[in-house]
Amino acid sequence: FFFTRVWTMDMISSLFGGSAPMMRPAVPQIFRRQFKVFSVACASNYKANMEEGDKILLPPSAFQELGRCMITYPMMFQVKNPKNEAKTHCGVMEFTAPEGITYFPFWMMSGLCLQNGDIVDIKSVTLRKGNYVKLQPHKTKFTTLSNPRVVLERALRAFSCLTKGGTIAIKHGQQQFYLDIIETKPGNAITIIDTDVNVDFAPPKDYKEVKKVAPLKKEREVKKASEDSKDTKLVWGASTGSKNSSSSYFKKLSGGNTLSGRKPKKSNLIKAASGKQTASWGSASKKSTGGWGAAANKKKGYKAFGGKGYSLK
Repeated sequence: FFFTRVWTMDMISSLFGGSAPMMRPAVPQIFRRQFKVFSVACASNYKANMEEGDKILLPPSAFQELGRCMITYPMMFQVKNPKNEAKTHCGVMEFTAPEGITYFPFWMMSGLCLQNGDIVDIKSVTLRKGNYVKLQPHKTKFTTLSNPRVVLERALRAFSCLTKGGTIAIKHGQQQFYLDIIETKPGNAITIIDTDVNVDFAPPKDYKEVKKVAPLKKEREVKKASEDSKDTKLVWGASTGSKNSSSSYFKKLSGGNTLSGRKPKKSNLIKAASGKQTASWGSASKKSTGGWGAAANKKKGYKAFGGKGYSLK
């Protein structure tokens, strides 16, 4: 019996070229099935966090078939609407859906134009890890958040895949924001699990450049009035303030200058007296050739202020 066993082993060894047979690694097969799709809100075990991210619910039979197909983890799928060929990529959360039914987050159903009860194609895929993505928010309000990058980073933890040309929805508090995926690298579909991704933002869809608004009618009138005031000849009296004043603006107001800084034209306006000075009423009336004294002397026999020339001091 011993020799027979040895001979048999030798025969087996010789049949395989003198070495034991090597086991070839199993090649993963593709999982492909059709399901009726419903909103995840219809699930009996519905939770609010099921609406966040891109995870779907599949029936237990799908898990068994995926095991036979030797699908690698994490499991990722391409989902397609056969009516309009719209497609995206997603992960799986649980295998608790009823047989023949799958549950999608509502925002995914909206992006694929699916209604409750529609048929959807689901196929297993293997995606490369991404290193770059460019997003475009739908609303400018997203960019006004205190730190939109941090908000996006937290929201993307619930996502498995990103597809170029698709739209994702993220929640922040009670608000929901939609972002279009403009570009992904490498490839048109990437996985963002356990990888560092550089994120870039395009201007929001509703963003509008601020244009220069023409001044209002009232503002134009005020501006015109201020320009007209520059040509007005206003004579100011001599400055009574300190001679050591350093303000050039107040120097313009002293010494009989106009507001524009030009010397006024000669006029009959009385200049304000500066310094200590005495005035004699009698002498003023005799020397004056115009003004009050001249007007009064026109009347015959009239002597204006016929006093003895006392000063007011």
